[in-house]
Amino acid sequence: MLYRERRSWTEGEDQLLRDAVDLEEPGSINPSKWHAIARHVPSRTNKDCRKRWFAKMASDVVKGGWAPEEDEKLVQAIEKYGTRWSLVSAYVQTRNSDQCAKRWTDTLNPMIDRTRWSAEADALLLNAVQEHGKLWTKIVRIYFPGRTGLAAKNR
Repeated sequence: MLYRERRSWTEGEDQLLRDAVDLEEPGSINPSKWHAIARHVPSRTNKDCRKRWFAKMASDVVKGGWAPEEDEKLVQAIEKYGTRWSLVSAYVQTRNSDQCAKRWTDTLNPMIDRTRWSAEADALLLNAVQEHGKLWTKIVRIYFPGRTGLAAKNR
């Protein structure tokens, strides 16, 4: 898979993005026409624009710990929209799509295996790290289905 080099956003690009949102969806607090918006921001994709908007420019995004009310809204949003993270984050309102996805997959998903780690599992984890390095998501996908990469890393 080819990866594009990450580039920091400039003040000029941020302003182009604000102007594009105002032009394509005047007055919208939750823009959705990202393909049209991205046409106004050279060398940025629709996904780049969407992620920048919800992560840095939507004024109500909170950083830090989650409040119980936010967790409740996240669970309600998952029940309503599944893992369509842009819709979930719009429902939660105070968090961006990446924050919602991480909170769900690492903490709130009821399918997470939270059983105690056995001595055998510890040995398997050590061997997996020897073989794959610290690729936690890969390790749990192969050896510990149901556990999170964060749980394996912390262990």
